Amino acid sequence: MEPSKLVEKLEGYRRRNNANHCYVNDDLYRLFYSRDLYIIAYNFVKSNDGAETSGADGTSLHGFCEEWITELIASMRDESYQPRPNRTTMIPKSNGKLRKLSFPNGKDKLVQEAVRIILECIYEPTFSNLSHGFRPKRSTQSAIAEVETWRGTIWFIEGDISACFDEIDHRTLEMILRERISDERFIRLINKILKAGYFDMQHIYHGTKTGNAQGSCCSPILCNIYLDKLDRFMKSIIEMDTSGKYRKQNPNYTKARYQYNKAISNGCDPETIKHLKYEMENIPNTDRYDPNFRRVRYVRYADDFLIGLIAPMAYAIDLKQKIKEFLKNELCLRLNDEKTKITHAADKDVTFLGYIIRKGPVNHSKFQTNPFVQPSVFI
Repeated sequence: MEPSKLVEKLEGYRRRNNANHCYVNDDLYRLFYSRDLYIIAYNFVKSNDGAETSGADGTSLHGFCEEWITELIASMRDESYQPRPNRTTMIPKSNGKLRKLSFPNGKDKLVQEAVRIILECIYEPTFSNLSHGFRPKRSTQSAIAEVETWRGTIWFIEGDISACFDEIDHRTLEMILRERISDERFIRLINKILKAGYFDMQHIYHGTKTGNAQGSCCSPILCNIYLDKLDRFMKSIIEMDTSGKYRKQNPNYTKARYQYNKAISNGCDPETIKHLKYEMENIPNTDRYDPNFRRVRYVRYADDFLIGLIAPMAYAIDLKQKIKEFLKNELCLRLNDEKTKITHAADKDVTFLGYIIRKGPVNHSKFQTNPFVQPSVFI
């Protein structure tokens, strides 16, 4: 298959899935017979930070050659391809804890990147606009830009899923993939990657019955495919619970504005007018607790998500419980009760993706540009 034909075939999948978000894709596995798929995969992954990192067998992409492609295609044709267990190491997280990072060998990197390329053609056209992690033309900055539009937010729910990558359920993921993919050999290939296992730092082998190894080229998109179910659940919540076109006016503001305008009309002294204007400007012009006005906002980056609410606290508590039950019942994941905090926006800052989310006017004070202080976003 010539490069142009392969690209055309991949773009065909992208177009069909963009036109029909329920399109069921077949004949995917045969793409692995194309030498050009591996060359494209190599060109994508060779510049990544971990491209030259060796796997458990000591090989990395540094040894890439035509013979590799020949061997991989032959093993794909008879389905004898079996990924090697990953090499793992522990890296520190920002909270002081450790995260397990996996390193596949060179050939497995190529296959995983090829899987990622194919999955992206299928799922990228249908992912939610509120998902920003590990997606083309999206980033931490685009997620934060979304949060910056959340004017009037009263409550935040800081979402924390316990060990999300480690606890992704293989059977549930397979069921999700089957909704859009009708190719048993392709499904089996993904299952092989998921179940490859790993060698720990003492070189002891561990099988993997659950989880999606962080460090795998296709790990981020598999996570997005899995958590797209959460995005769709939140979309239904937003559509169902959003109410009211605008908030009703605050009667205290109306009264203060009347007093101010009356003082101007009566020609009161400038000091009185200044005082009344100050009082008026320091009263919200709308009722922040209008029971007939409700907004739910949501954004996700990989396994981190943030919700902004214009609603009573009781609603925030109820929504947190609904999300907890959805994750448990539908995705076999655990919402971390302790870390999933409900925070009043006016009383306390929240942290999301390394940014401090603050309630108040935009402030260009010097701490925002201080490289040793977390950047701030004002809403």
